[in-house]
Amino acid sequence: MKRMIFLGCLVLFSSTMLSAQERIEAPVWKMGEKWTFRYDTGGEWTVEIVGEEKDFYVDSSTRTEGRLIGKYKRFYDKKTLNCVKIIKDGKESKQERDMLKKYFDFPLYTGKNWTYRFGGLSSSPGRDIDLLAELSAVNFEDIEVPAGKFRAIKVKNKTSVLGTNSSGVLHYWWSHDAKAAVKVEYVASSFWANLGYNKFELISFELK
Repeated sequence: MKRMIFLGCLVLFSSTMLSAQERIEAPVWKMGEKWTFRYDTGGEWTVEIVGEEKDFYVDSSTRTEGRLIGKYKRFYDKKTLNCVKIIKDGKESKQERDMLKKYFDFPLYTGKNWTYRFGGLSSSPGRDIDLLAELSAVNFEDIEVPAGKFRAIKVKNKTSVLGTNSSGVLHYWWSHDAKAAVKVEYVASSFWANLGYNKFELISFELK
């Protein structure tokens, strides 16, 4: 009887440990930590943690290629990494903040689903559109990028234009060890036609 109780407790303890290992909490970022990424079409940029407030982290980056050209400061909630503010080229950009606001939503674990809506501009000049992002944490995978080999959780992001059949899918892989998304890949479709690239990957990083 005692042996059965012991084995039952052991199984319960092992299950708890497994759950803890498969759940990724928001990273603790430190001043000076850096991540450098590269597009598959060429072009690199570095993201650096440049500030920390009571509830927020602040990063800084400059992009010279791709959709999001400019100088950025982004403010992230420490508990979730929801994006709460973006300063682009010295001015607050609510549109880009809304686009990124729940791109990350910690903790992450297999089976987690979340959504958010945001506004955008269509290819027709002056026409606003409403978009819905539907995200799901798919599974853990071993992935290799130029910065190394990582155990990462794969997140699927399906973004749709509300009221239409237009949508696009991207995936990102978040690594606890790198404290960042080590790869972002766009599934080829007309939705991403003007993107100019299909993926970008982490090529180096510095942690404190």
